[in-house]
Amino acid sequence: DTDRSRGLGDVYKRQMLYIVITCITPGPNNIMCMYLGAHCGLRGARKFMTASIAMFFIKMLLCGILNVALADVLPEIVPYLKWLGAAYMLYLAIHILMDGFRKKQDNVDEAVQTGESGYKRGVLLQVLNVKSWMGGLSVFSIYVVPYTTEFVTILLVACINSACMIAASLIWCSFGRAVRKVYSEHIKVFSVIMAALLLWCAYTALI
Repeated sequence: DTDRSRGLGDVYKRQMLYIVITCITPGPNNIMCMYLGAHCGLRGARKFMTASIAMFFIKMLLCGILNVALADVLPEIVPYLKWLGAAYMLYLAIHILMDGFRKKQDNVDEAVQTGESGYKRGVLLQVLNVKSWMGGLSVFSIYVVPYTTEFVTILLVACINSACMIAASLIWCSFGRAVRKVYSEHIKVFSVIMAALLLWCAYTALI
């Protein structure tokens, strides 16, 4: 029992490390949080982050509860998810790039008015974000389901994932907010960089 407990402890440590790394590293959600933080601040990005985090939590629950079923159909649906996700990231990249080259008199808070930072965009990004789908499936298939299928554990892991994502989203958005003045002065450069990062995300989703 002692050896098994130590083994499970090592599994939980590796699980936490994996979760933190996947949440904090650059991805579509984090890049959008940084962009919205620089573009319209934390307040303007709150709807996007709320919807994205809520959808992420639901997705983690689905990955845990339906892990076996999803694993069976994954080879069939992943190609479609990859292309849909890459297409949406391409759309976001083009939108960010175009936004950076608009005339200066355009209101930088237009994102809030047009729904760019709204709930629908946050939900859609998570639905089509292959990185977090694969991350969720990997967490449960490697670190959870082989040891337990109890709903309480699945719920706990989903909550831990979501908590890490909340922290990562706030960090990236706060960073964007912190460089807002620099962003407004060099909006074209920042837009090109962030669009390029999203294009890189789209590329890595396809390979």
